[in-house]
Amino acid sequence: MVDGKKRVEHIPEQWVEQIRPLVEQGREFKDAVAEVFAANAQLLALWRRQSVKKRPKKK
Repeated sequence: MVDGKKRVEHIPEQWVEQIRPLVEQGREFKDAVAEVFAANAQLLALWRRQSVKKRPKKK
């Protein structure tokens, strides 16, 4: 996406076999980044829950 809009490029048929692996690699990379973000979000949530438990209570 560019500026919040999807972008579609039409490529010549003779390029398809060269481009297809690159597109697949890009998708795999995007999926891997999404997994890292999800793991980081889980770690952040866990850290926040643990840090709330450790705070001293006010009297």
